[in-house]
Amino acid sequence: MKNKLVLLVGFMFLLSITAFAQNEYPTIEIPVGFSFVNVHPNLSPITSFNVFGGGGGFVYNVTNWVGIKADFFGYTQGSGLRNQIKNLDLPAFYNVNGNVFTYMFGPQVKKHSGMFQPFGEALFGAAHTNAYASIISNLQQVQASGNNNGFAMEYGGGLDVPIGKNIQIRPVEVDYLYTHFGSNHIAGYSTHQNNFKYVAGLNFTLGGK
Repeated sequence: MKNKLVLLVGFMFLLSITAFAQNEYPTIEIPVGFSFVNVHPNLSPITSFNVFGGGGGFVYNVTNWVGIKADFFGYTQGSGLRNQIKNLDLPAFYNVNGNVFTYMFGPQVKKHSGMFQPFGEALFGAAHTNAYASIISNLQQVQASGNNNGFAMEYGGGLDVPIGKNIQIRPVEVDYLYTHFGSNHIAGYSTHQNNFKYVAGLNFTLGGK
């Protein structure tokens, strides 16, 4: 009886491996890359500026076209914000530093065949930054802070180009990135930020033929 049970478990394991390997599409995708975001803070007198960083994700493909994606990116402040602060002659802001992290999940739709494999996505989750706390405190001269944690979502898509059995180049991914950071200390301040995101990197695939 014990030997039969071992054989049955072994057979099921081999069957699952075969099913995993015979998919016409990859079961798993792992994209990684460099990214920048053009941030629109909606906080006068600061206008838009760029932040730079990178990250990656994980996609589990449910069907040949549809997958579930987890997306994690982090960014540090570039020179754009600091240059604006100096041009506006705001010495109190000279040491302002900020970072942004996003954590989002949602569906991905992708063509898994051919030389060019376009995809689209709609992701929802959260973002974290320490920039608004610093900026708002300096503007108001009070120990106030912006909301360091906010809602985030992005819509967009890109293109993968296979260069090997399990690796693809991702020359372009562009997304509309919406974030919601606010403060109760600035009258009329819009808490909605409409940003542009660009990613380029590699996409690794596992499973499938």
